Amino acid sequence: MRKLAFLLMLSLSACVKPPVHEQAAVPSREDAVQVAQAGSPSSCNGQVTSAGEQSGLRLADGSFAVWSNLNINIDGSARAYHPLNRSGGALLHLCVGGRVYLPDGSTYNASASNTVCTGRFMDDYERIRAAGWTDTSVGVIDWFGVYATGSVRIGGRTVDNVVPVEQPDGSGFYVSATALYDASYPEADQRRYVEPLTVPASVVSRDLARQGVVQGSAGVAIRADKKIAVPFIVGDIGPRIGEGTPALARQLAGLPIDTRITYEQRYAGIVGESDVLYVFFGGRKLSPPYDMSTVAATTQRAYSAWGGQDRLLSCLDQPAIPRS
Repeated sequence: MRKLAFLLMLSLSACVKPPVHEQAAVPSREDAVQVAQAGSPSSCNGQVTSAGEQSGLRLADGSFAVWSNLNINIDGSARAYHPLNRSGGALLHLCVGGRVYLPDGSTYNASASNTVCTGRFMDDYERIRAAGWTDTSVGVIDWFGVYATGSVRIGGRTVDNVVPVEQPDGSGFYVSATALYDASYPEADQRRYVEPLTVPASVVSRDLARQGVVQGSAGVAIRADKKIAVPFIVGDIGPRIGEGTPALARQLAGLPIDTRITYEQRYAGIVGESDVLYVFFGGRKLSPPYDMSTVAATTQRAYSAWGGQDRLLSCLDQPAIPRS
């Protein structure tokens, strides 16, 4: 007999008493995959399928379960990017939000290393900024963490999103965008995008997005050690599953949501190993607004409709779910 402590967290934590399960023999990986291939839409049985470089268990109702790590994605925060970086109050360094293209046709990832980030990139950033962002004799930056406009032709290629847009409050912070947005706000309005310090959101891989897990759909995540279930919204697209907002990471770790987190606290709740179970429900995109209370309510309803605590517990006990 074993007892599983299980907490369901929305905007605040609430205690939930779990059922007690009988200890069963653990099947082999091969047996588990065979068993997982059958099941009702309300079970955690399914077929192991590939989503690019990662594999997961495709459940009978089309939802997708996978164990992965948890890196922190702060894009969408009004405090994400500033020309002075940390000294300006930013939670992220500018180098994680762009790629540099130079007149000789060469290009490099601005966050390739700490040396490139704080040295070469910042030198190029200052020169490109002083030249007005679009001077191809100096170089340009393709911004992907910062909302930017304009395009230029440089080194035989067209580069988009080269003029970063500052927030209009005079703070100097750049507008930081997410793939999911509320179209009722203009593109240059920070309120258009999902606020990562207050909204539990996960990144979906491009490959899984192509398989039908759309931006704005719901899911649930749970850490193997903490056993805290947190419903989330899919707020952004990245190269792989394994990223989430600070709000998601903090709730999974049993920490409160805090809009005042410091630079030192920004990565609280990070998980380096494949010890976070993500279940992407798929289905329809949830309607805006995408603020903290609305997302908490809509993702909780989606979680309950998917099967809630009982089904998630069965997924925790499902050895066929890949770790990637």
